[in-house]
Amino acid sequence: MLQRKRQTVTTSSDSFLVDPPRPAVRRTELPPGPSALPLVGQAFRLKNDFVGLLREAATYGDVSTVSVKPIMCCLVNNPELTRQVLVTNRLKTGRGVTAFETIRWMMGDGLTASTGTFHLKQRRLIRPRFHRRYIEHYAGAMTEISARKSRQWRDGAQVDMEQEMRDLTLEIVAKALFDIETHDVVRRVGRSFAESEGYIYARLTQPLFLRRLLHKLPVPSTRRFKEARAYLDELIYDLISERRRSGAEGDDLLCMLLQVRYEDAEGDEGSGMSDELVRDEAVSLYIAGHDTTATTLTYAFFLLSQNPEVEKRFHAELDDVLGDRDATLEDLPNLHLTDQIVTETLRLYPPFWLLGRMVFEPIELGGHRIPAGVSVVTSPLITHRDPRWFDDPLEFRPERWTDEFRSQLPQFAYFPFGGGEHQCIGEGFAWMEAKIALATLHRRWRATTSSKAEIMPRTTLKVKGGLPMRLERRR
Repeated sequence: MLQRKRQTVTTSSDSFLVDPPRPAVRRTELPPGPSALPLVGQAFRLKNDFVGLLREAATYGDVSTVSVKPIMCCLVNNPELTRQVLVTNRLKTGRGVTAFETIRWMMGDGLTASTGTFHLKQRRLIRPRFHRRYIEHYAGAMTEISARKSRQWRDGAQVDMEQEMRDLTLEIVAKALFDIETHDVVRRVGRSFAESEGYIYARLTQPLFLRRLLHKLPVPSTRRFKEARAYLDELIYDLISERRRSGAEGDDLLCMLLQVRYEDAEGDEGSGMSDELVRDEAVSLYIAGHDTTATTLTYAFFLLSQNPEVEKRFHAELDDVLGDRDATLEDLPNLHLTDQIVTETLRLYPPFWLLGRMVFEPIELGGHRIPAGVSVVTSPLITHRDPRWFDDPLEFRPERWTDEFRSQLPQFAYFPFGGGEHQCIGEGFAWMEAKIALATLHRRWRATTSSKAEIMPRTTLKVKGGLPMRLERRR
């Protein structure tokens, strides 16, 4: 098995290398919030009812405190205060090193887990390659792979829609990122990512000393995680070596990562990324690129099945715009309801349901002084369902997304892909992928279910137990 010695890439100028000490403040000095047990705070609810805990905390006001001993955490539930956390105070807040340590076990120094000046440097380096003129190149593969999935379905078949959408987006991202089309390889990559995500979330909900201890011991879960990571490392490093031998000439995103160059001290083109850092960025893009869209498509199928009038209008739009064709990039400007359906799905079920920042210097939020060492979280899942910003917030109403409504909505009342310097770099890719796939699949099919889509908060918002659905051919 391929082994590589990893090197740290953080720099001496990075301001967020060490978390500040936990503040010696009394609970009464922080904003009000749900009551907590003396020694463990809300640790049990954090593990078993995290969303319920956040919903209760939001009833205490725009800023509330959740005690997870020994950590004090403040929930922000107001668009303007969210903007202050993610944008205005970005130099005083950042990703906590300790909190993201567990995620780095899989992501390394990729954009998903890095922070501080190094993150900004990497983001500026990679972001131009996610401009619309680059990502539109992958629209054809999105159409082709979605159409192939549609042809594989059978009338009357029972499927787990979550797994179907995960398989679909895995194939799309494997093609775009690595130019891989081998089904068996894609499925094994998917299993490796699923194993890794379950392991990381389980460790995140454990006390720091315990998660570090278990990560070192050869317990079954740790062994499976390390085997999954080793498989991905071997696969990706082999692809990197192959691309370097060919001069990194290709259209996939892996070649893009190998082609980008840092600027030297004189502003000229300098060296590129190391193999280790290319691997980290590739893993980050793969996980973010397939997981978020799979979740969105799964919930979209569920919501349409529960709202037959919306589904009927959706199918009418597809028949009118597409006829007997599969959806392409050129069709998207005319698929207005399709765009509204994806937008509303992301409102009710945002994949990135929780965003966290560590306070490195004291800040003021809503009249409350938040000291260094306190974690601040904001939740799109909570904010998106707030009646102050959305009428009938629990109802699936795609038609609400008119141009007028969008223009009047406060910034950060709707932020399914985060915001500020850590906003998802692949947002444009995800929007395009979701709309093309949803339109292509629904052109031929509808799906019904008697099950409820119960949310399961993990690193992204999953459907608990999957989503069994029955396929019905439309034409």
